[in-house]
Amino acid sequence: MAQISSPRNALVRLVRALNTDRREREARGEAVIEGIRLTEEALAAGLTLSFFFYTAGLLEKERGRRLVERLAAAGVQGFEVTEEVLERVADTETPQGILAVCAIPRHRPEALPPGLVVVADGIQDPGNLGTLVRGTEALGGAGVAVGGQTVDPWSPKVIRASMGSLFRLPVVTAKATGPLLEALASRGFRVVTADPGGRRLPWEVDWSGPVALVIGSEAAGPSPAARALAAETVRIPMVGPTESLNAGVAGSLLLYEALRQRQAPGGRPVQ
Repeated sequence: MAQISSPRNALVRLVRALNTDRREREARGEAVIEGIRLTEEALAAGLTLSFFFYTAGLLEKERGRRLVERLAAAGVQGFEVTEEVLERVADTETPQGILAVCAIPRHRPEALPPGLVVVADGIQDPGNLGTLVRGTEALGGAGVAVGGQTVDPWSPKVIRASMGSLFRLPVVTAKATGPLLEALASRGFRVVTADPGGRRLPWEVDWSGPVALVIGSEAAGPSPAARALAAETVRIPMVGPTESLNAGVAGSLLLYEALRQRQAPGGRPVQ
């Protein structure tokens, strides 16, 4: 198999564009997955993989060689590239010798199960959004909805921070938070917004049934549309001088309280 060594190769230019341009990802409906573990997770989750790049060095590792064999057995076309080409197109500083292009799963709001859904409302930090997706899966959330000015959930840093959870959870993307929450409310979801000035403490909220938990940006909090549609507001009590928690931590703490209520015998909110 010929090795791709030119940065002007059409597939190389495509991967670079997908890694750097949200509009390109949205137009093509594809994203880039980097690294051995994430490629394994994507394959195990059943994502549709278009093709993959790998280096000769990857084949020197048993795990890397097995992964290439599994991808080939699944019918995914592979292209060997030079280390220089991979470094040029990868988002990570030290690529692990493999990346793959996948089709972005498309989910509509009505596909979200009637459980606890986390709504990201204007979160700009990719690490925070990835952590929130990961925490949602780990703590029993039903799915994630991304609205407003939130960072692209299929950007490279969000994909890495989610550690594979993005591949397994239903993730809905909407242009605006208001219509998204209205659609969920019409299905019986109760909208609860996390807000430093919220009226209830986490253990005072009833997290049973369909709940849309809105996590806003650290700078602005929930959007006006989310505040207007909220049935309840919740705050996380803090004893130190810290002004706020980042969105990933705050969302995970609230998800943990919801899990505690569901799993504890007779777990109910404290009145």
